[in-house]
Amino acid sequence: MKNMRCPNCDGPFDIPSQRSVIVCMYCGTTIQVHSGEIFKEHYIMRLQYTSEQASEKMLAWAMKQLGAPKDLEENTEIQQAEVTFYPFWVVEVEAIANYTGTQSKPRFGTDGVAPRMRSESVPETGHLEAERDIAIPATSNMPGFLTSYVIPTKRKEFFNKDLILEVGAHLQQADVDRDFAIESAKGEMAVFLQDEAKKEVDRITKMDGDLKTPAIFLVHVPVWNLKYKYGIRSYHALVDGASGRVISMKFPRKVAFRAMTLLGGLLHLIVGGGIGLLLVYLGLTGSNLLFPTLTGIVFGLGMLAISLQFFAKSISIRAEEESAE
Repeated sequence: MKNMRCPNCDGPFDIPSQRSVIVCMYCGTTIQVHSGEIFKEHYIMRLQYTSEQASEKMLAWAMKQLGAPKDLEENTEIQQAEVTFYPFWVVEVEAIANYTGTQSKPRFGTDGVAPRMRSESVPETGHLEAERDIAIPATSNMPGFLTSYVIPTKRKEFFNKDLILEVGAHLQQADVDRDFAIESAKGEMAVFLQDEAKKEVDRITKMDGDLKTPAIFLVHVPVWNLKYKYGIRSYHALVDGASGRVISMKFPRKVAFRAMTLLGGLLHLIVGGGIGLLLVYLGLTGSNLLFPTLTGIVFGLGMLAISLQFFAKSISIRAEEESAE
């Protein structure tokens, strides 16, 4: 712990050593802990949805999911509804990159009388430009699903502690350093550039990039933590209190849905595996070894991946993050 006085109201308070910025408990001013200066680029997303409205959003979304019980809305009992304002660093990253790599392209020919196909690596170059606002969680106490949530910031306003007090919400202070957030955002942009380049080449041999961060701000976003009961079990959900989006939700699935999904996975595994093995057998015993063999392997692996998705869905009770519209 360290002692500090607010540069705005001169109020004294103690600060945990891990804090990066802190909000004065007396006047609501945001202060940079390391320098003691006022941090002006601090915003807040106003709470737009009550607990009742957030619960309605949660249940309406759940009823659209496959396997959800038809009586979920009627037989759900909300047990707990708490709203917390979670902090995020939002870093604007501008990137310019040039890359070189190799792209595998097919080449056709003949081997005696039988047609043959082979691949050949061809050098490729490219240029990328990108600009993104990347959100980095500003607290180590962030719920798992929020760490990858794309937060809406279009309706942000300057931070006002009264907006939190008047709704009886909890304010989660930031303990992630500003410089760490900038480096993390640059790392995410570097991965994004790599992924974009790999859409054009199979292998990247060199990439030179210039990453700039012209702006960064801190924003607090309201999130409803909802606990509800259906039957004899309790479930949890996170709902964005500013936009009404369902961030994550656990909900019950009907036994019949689980059984049908499991059966679908088994059918894909059996049928796909059988066809894949047949194509591999024809390729190994026929005159042209390459095409049927590769087709069989790719087809079999593809059907295996689909069947694994069926199996995962049949045993899972956790919903995925709702996609933005």
